[in-house]
Amino acid sequence: MISATFIGYLVGGLVGALVATLAILHAHLPGRRRARWFIGHRDNAQVKAFVKGATAAAAGAIAGATVILTRQAVVDVPTGVIAVLALAILLRFKVREPYIVAAGAVAGLLLH
Repeated sequence: MISATFIGYLVGGLVGALVATLAILHAHLPGRRRARWFIGHRDNAQVKAFVKGATAAAAGAIAGATVILTRQAVVDVPTGVIAVLALAILLRFKVREPYIVAAGAVAGLLLH
């Protein structure tokens, strides 16, 4: 959801961020209802295979989006330092992503 909001902001500013957030939220809610069905059938081999494949595809899509966003966002030494610090903090301390994004936004404002 954070990525959708960020990409919406890059494309259309604040209005784009709001539209993208609402769109992803609209798509996310029905999935939560379906999750109950998957939980009830978690021992089914076909369901396990489906979830495993879907999870791998999602990880690939997220990795691809990460490469694209990084190429656009990390454009100089300060943004590179922010990116490396954010990754290190995420890996070491398991801080929730919204806090990292907020801290990065503040750092960007202070540095530019």
